[in-house]
Amino acid sequence: MHSEDSVSGITADLSHMIGLPENELIHRGLVSFIEKEIRLAEADIADLIDRYNVALKEDLYEAIKSKKMPSHPAWEDYIVWKNKEKYINDLKVRLGRVR
Repeated sequence: MHSEDSVSGITADLSHMIGLPENELIHRGLVSFIEKEIRLAEADIADLIDRYNVALKEDLYEAIKSKKMPSHPAWEDYIVWKNKEKYINDLKVRLGRVR
């Protein structure tokens, strides 16, 4: 973990080097981080869509409930999918606040 002094020092150095105010540099970094997290979570969901050949998490749920698909590890993946969607929605709210 970086110490507060080293992070603030690097921020100041980088700000000076690229000619951006520190607060703008931090703002852009925060936006980029949130956007990347959204992309990664969306990629995880895309993997589940491919793995189970379904379009929606509800389709996966129905396939599990109707025993068209083995429940393990599908239940765990269904929960992961729900959590990823919530994470994406939470990140989008925060992204809207920082933009």
